[in-house]
Amino acid sequence: MKVYVWLSTVVSMATALDNGLARTPPMGWLSWERFRCNIDCDADPNNCISEQLFKQMADIMVEEGYQDAGYNYVSIDACWPAPQRDANGSLVPDPKRFPSGMNALIHSKGLKFGMYEDFGHTTCLGFPGSEFYMQQDAQTFASWEIDLLKFDGCYSNPRDADYGYPVMEFFLNKTGRPILFSCEWSVYQRKQGMAINYTAVANGCNTWRNYNDIQDSWDSVLEILDYWGNNTGDFLSKAGPGSFSDPDMAGREGIFQVWRKELAQDGSYAIAIINSSDHGMPNLFNSTLGELGLSNSNGYNVTEVFDGTPMGQFKPQSPFNFRVNPSGILLVTCAPL
Repeated sequence: MKVYVWLSTVVSMATALDNGLARTPPMGWLSWERFRCNIDCDADPNNCISEQLFKQMADIMVEEGYQDAGYNYVSIDACWPAPQRDANGSLVPDPKRFPSGMNALIHSKGLKFGMYEDFGHTTCLGFPGSEFYMQQDAQTFASWEIDLLKFDGCYSNPRDADYGYPVMEFFLNKTGRPILFSCEWSVYQRKQGMAINYTAVANGCNTWRNYNDIQDSWDSVLEILDYWGNNTGDFLSKAGPGSFSDPDMAGREGIFQVWRKELAQDGSYAIAIINSSDHGMPNLFNSTLGELGLSNSNGYNVTEVFDGTPMGQFKPQSPFNFRVNPSGILLVTCAPL
């Protein structure tokens, strides 16, 4: 079985949510893109949103090495709750699909547990939302020992997000349990054409999203990459340890997108060259490190990331030419000489 993983990548140092979490990019597995809101466990027991599915994914994360590589969150997305809150107004997991409850679902494998809720009166699929219940829901999540909350924005007024998301972050912190806060704050404001206060978003959220759901297609991936590359509203400058968006983009050269990020080591960079074409044979990328923003006059030692292959030493003005497969990526590190 394929495991679809997500990551959020550091961009730059900036003012960010200071709850001690997400000092490095959080990585893990989220159910939505693949399993959506499949709740028919009678007809489709192997693919429905249930404790069986998440225990299976936790096993795969450990056994196939994802956990060792740093993917340590297993996150439930939509459609986990019962259709109604209980008599005390608390959220409860669907008793048929999650008969063991939530407390012991993921942690036994040494993984972290992510949960989904919504700022509106219902979730996007019609389950109970957190409107008017944020403090109670935060306490419930803490009692379940969750490690991450993805907070959606369906059936809410996007103008209310500027105070609503910080209120939920306040209640999460008040529980005393460290819960990484993942916001959909800006994505709903973008859809309404609103001006977005990205400084406030970064101050209130550990991770934050701006654009549409990713779909199971290359076109969807390219559309998202283009949006981040355009950097509308300069949201990239607001991200950093404690509050992450997505990678820095150096530019576009024809069919290629080039992404550059300075690493923790002094003067080292990571460069990703993405071939957005899906036609025919590999295409030639033709540039120099200087054109990509690397200026060390002594040059750089370039190494391919995935298998550690040395690719040579390059000065800023030296030709930097490689062939990249259609819909493929060349990912390298450049260490100064």
